[in-house]
Amino acid sequence: ILCEGEKGLIIIDQHAAHERLLFEKYKSRYEMQSISLEKFLIPIPMELSAEESFILSSYLEDFQSMGFEIDPVGEQVYAIRSQPSFIDQKDPKEMVREILDELSFLKRERRKAETIHTILVTLACHNAIRGNLILRKEEMEELVESLYPFNLSATCPHGRPIFFQLPLEELNKQFRRR
Repeated sequence: ILCEGEKGLIIIDQHAAHERLLFEKYKSRYEMQSISLEKFLIPIPMELSAEESFILSSYLEDFQSMGFEIDPVGEQVYAIRSQPSFIDQKDPKEMVREILDELSFLKRERRKAETIHTILVTLACHNAIRGNLILRKEEMEELVESLYPFNLSATCPHGRPIFFQLPLEELNKQFRRR
């Protein structure tokens, strides 16, 4: 998204920006313990590899604190009974697998804060608008307005910049106007 600022051109990464906003929203809900659940009428069965099964059993309490109800129903088979209601993800199995993949990189001597952070980042990333999605003008304006509380050094939860400014002096220099 390109915007005109007082001092130059502002270039916004729409995925990184939306990811930061979702992360802050999800984090706030978690901290306030106000995560509502979307319970499934029929539990969704999910077969996992041995490694995925080990990771899930190691972090099951953390999944539950985030609104996922997942129960073992067999050897390496689980039933997903609910997910956080704020998730727009269509396939809960895919979301759980993505989180398990991210958690596999954590050290085995886990810290709850680090685990929850990883889950929140994964949820935000996979629910954020994609960088190649063409937004309507109103959607762009809404996203830009939501970014006002953030400063120019703000990043997405992965550390990538949300936006940067190209100063007018640099633009003039590039077009050989000065």
